[in-house]
Amino acid sequence: MRFPSPSYRGYAEFVATVLATIAVLQYVGIFGPSGDIDVTYLVGMSLTLPVFTYLLTVALENVAWVSQWDRMVQNEG
Repeated sequence: MRFPSPSYRGYAEFVATVLATIAVLQYVGIFGPSGDIDVTYLVGMSLTLPVFTYLLTVALENVAWVSQWDRMVQNEG
């Protein structure tokens, strides 16, 4: 089983982008009343999102067919 080395800066940028997007959507009123931002939800997301993202990265690193995907979808022309 291979464990990829995480890029902490990449994870931080990803989490910040997702949290900013969710905060804007909450403020606009997509996820509840307009003008409200659920800080506890954002804190929970900021703690769990990097963990699940890393676990997904580990799973994709260890699936053999992902590395062969380019070869499988090439069109002969």
